[in-house]
Amino acid sequence: MNLRFRSVLPSSTGQQGNRIQKLLEEFNESWLTYWNSYVELQNQLYDSARAAREVSWLAATDDNKLSQINRTQRELYATMPRRVDYMPLGGVSRDLSSAPSKLRELEAALTAEKLKCVSLVAAVDLLLEQISRTKLELQGSRD
Repeated sequence: MNLRFRSVLPSSTGQQGNRIQKLLEEFNESWLTYWNSYVELQNQLYDSARAAREVSWLAATDDNKLSQINRTQRELYATMPRRVDYMPLGGVSRDLSSAPSKLRELEAALTAEKLKCVSLVAAVDLLLEQISRTKLELQGSRD
């Protein structure tokens, strides 16, 4: 996706204004790269959750256990966050004086996101280890 953004700076701001405008354009390109990665990860997370859900059903030893697992999964899926909302143009602020606070807010959100990604990697590693152990046990039961 390639978007062109119009300048929010008055043309009379000179060299500094041109540098800021260039940085904002580069930021928008970086944001689009981030967005594409975010969407790919979100789609992969949904695929992984679906596959894990199907494996968890294997623990059902009877209809009651299957019903319990299914109920638990419904509750888990109900807690999934909603997708990002689009902001109507009326709510968009182009006031550069608010840029420092918006940058701090974004920086804090991305820092928290990075920590959550570390936690996600640990959870993925835990599941991969459990898959390996389960596969070995299944192979052993066939021998």
